[in-house]
Amino acid sequence: MKGLIAALLCCLISGCATHCGQKFSGSGLRAEQVITVADDFVVDVYLNGVRVPDERREMLAETFGATAERINVRVHEGDWLVFHVANDKLRWGGCYYFAAAGVLQTNEFGFVSELESGNWSVCDDPTNARRFIEKRNYMQWNKAQPISRIWQDGTPQMKRFAGDSWAGEPLWGLSRDTWLKVIVR
Repeated sequence: MKGLIAALLCCLISGCATHCGQKFSGSGLRAEQVITVADDFVVDVYLNGVRVPDERREMLAETFGATAERINVRVHEGDWLVFHVANDKLRWGGCYYFAAAGVLQTNEFGFVSELESGNWSVCDDPTNARRFIEKRNYMQWNKAQPISRIWQDGTPQMKRFAGDSWAGEPLWGLSRDTWLKVIVR
């Protein structure tokens, strides 16, 4: 209860549009659900500083440890999502992958993982992770990075589960255990 109250106060202070998927203002809907594909996997997901319960996460596919999942949350403009992702650099020649899509309906996206807009940032330091998760704009300057050794099945998996018109791109941080944040606009 204490954590929920703190997260709610953080949301009110930071001026975000929603809290844990519950709408507080008139901002627009940007996703009915979120699809992710990761090599290796998403450890936890946070919406507006609050961990998304496991019951709202659904495994869609597992390919030799790499995963695709549906996160059943509504996301509005002004919200932020943080994905804690991990990869074993000794597997499959060091390939890794993370991509996401905020799905409104089949082949319609409110946001996708991409590098150009500057909406995606990264935290590679576990000592800063808590603040990165809880504070919307914290480390916004630390931009997500392109992936140097892309898992070849990642994009086909994104298109399979998010829709054929998904045109986002995979991204990551500098560490194989990292936190990726998107501020949804």
